[in-house]
Amino acid sequence: MKFKKLVAMGLCTCLAVTLLAGCGKKNEDQANNNVTATPSEGQSTPSGGDSGKDEMPENVNAVGVYPIVKEPITLKIMGRKDPGATDWGELEVFKRLTKITNINFEFELSEGDTFVEQKNIALVGGEYPDLILRADTSSITDEETYGPQGVFLDLTDLIDKYAPNIKALLQERPDIKAAITSMDGKIYGLPYAFQTATTQGHTGFFDSKWMDNVGITKVPETTDELYDMLVKFKEMDANGNGDLNDEIPFSCSGLNTTIRRLLIPAFTGTAEGLGFDIKNGEVVYAPALPEYKEFLIYTNKLYSEGLLDPEFSTQTSQQWQAKVKAGMCGVYSASPTLLDPEVTITQQLSLPPLTSSTNDKKVVIQPDNLYPARGFITDKCKDPVAAIRLLDMFYATPENAVEGFSGQTLFLGWEGEHWEYTNGMKDFYRWIDPITGFGDINKSISVNMELPGYLNFTAGPAGNPLMEMKVEQVNNMQKPYYTTAYPINARFTADESERGNVIENDLYTYVTMMTTKFIIGEVSIDKFDEYIDTLNKTGLPELLEIKRAALARWNEAMN
Repeated sequence: MKFKKLVAMGLCTCLAVTLLAGCGKKNEDQANNNVTATPSEGQSTPSGGDSGKDEMPENVNAVGVYPIVKEPITLKIMGRKDPGATDWGELEVFKRLTKITNINFEFELSEGDTFVEQKNIALVGGEYPDLILRADTSSITDEETYGPQGVFLDLTDLIDKYAPNIKALLQERPDIKAAITSMDGKIYGLPYAFQTATTQGHTGFFDSKWMDNVGITKVPETTDELYDMLVKFKEMDANGNGDLNDEIPFSCSGLNTTIRRLLIPAFTGTAEGLGFDIKNGEVVYAPALPEYKEFLIYTNKLYSEGLLDPEFSTQTSQQWQAKVKAGMCGVYSASPTLLDPEVTITQQLSLPPLTSSTNDKKVVIQPDNLYPARGFITDKCKDPVAAIRLLDMFYATPENAVEGFSGQTLFLGWEGEHWEYTNGMKDFYRWIDPITGFGDINKSISVNMELPGYLNFTAGPAGNPLMEMKVEQVNNMQKPYYTTAYPINARFTADESERGNVIENDLYTYVTMMTTKFIIGEVSIDKFDEYIDTLNKTGLPELLEIKRAALARWNEAMN
């Protein structure tokens, strides 16, 4: 993980918001149009549903009762929108949320670098709104800076009393709780976390017809078996076009592809190939392990024998993709959805995680789709209880949806209106006319990625044979072996970040350069000990200590 450098800012704002307005008085009879959200039959209410009702502000209904507020209020929201995207006020999701909650929205939106600039100016100058949503990649730095100052509210008690969906999620997923817990032990920002069927641990896919054409009947499970298959791909007419010399047995673009996610783990037994991981309970740096040398020897053999694309380290993504689409590549290191659906009719296969002479454990990195600090409530917000109740809706499961709204709705729109499952098993879905894809969702319905919220959606899109192949292969060949690596969302002190950033960047630059040189034979493997010495001189031992300290804090926050 890249450390988040903590930047000291010059703003000192005291937290002066009274979180709990009203006084001890129990809610009286609600208006006739109030509704109580109840789970579907067989579902339990998220924990904490009744907590805090005696302390509820006068204008806010009890947890589970809608609308959220009795009399309308307006929340001012700063947000990051995609270039050219629809203004949020025009999206169906926010229009319906207003009807459900009685909360109106005023949006101040900007794109990309402009958002970062305007957000920083607002925070430094004290002219910021009630909420900041869909924050950028510097948000953890902001969180660690403005949380302790009181600019961002401490959400810990608000979650416990008024946000049963978030509370249940943090209890179920301690890794999410650890990721959003700041260095001072408080929670200032809300995360965006999602799990979908269309992600994968590695992209080691290939066409079954290549295997059939060379007489191989079993998908390789070891590095030796992979080598044997690649040799046949090279020596025979694997793609079946009559030319024995146009096949590239294994292609990729750079190291951060199948080499990192498939080949290195096969030898080291660590899910993270070019970074830090945990092995036998200890923090390790994969490129410094003795087994890394065996990976280099193996991959150099692939390269020297013409089994690995000779241009793997120099070609652009566009050049590599052109080879894949032309049917020149065996293991093509991409999702099958890259291929032309009009001509790709044969089964696309995924290699499983491989074992080797130095590792007998199949491991592949579990896709990490967790982004901390994507939503903040600031001390400008006069209605923080209403605000946290609103945001809690973004973490509702479909079973706890309110008028059909849940975290899933942000991603897909409303079930039965914008999309539907194709069968009772709910393993595939399709769009409902006039919606044809996520472009339509983002144009008129929702912001389907990176708003704070939680999504666990395992159905794949129907009517896309290549995606269906991918989902099936990932579920069968990769998912059973998903393994977590060193937590990329572990928190670091300012001093740790400042020093660690420098060391880690230097290490990564040196490792990727030397790994490529070892593979292509520019540097002899006899220089491996010198390579390790350079890693140590660059600061690897110091960085390992920093990583261990951060991991200890992470483990403590998990409990």
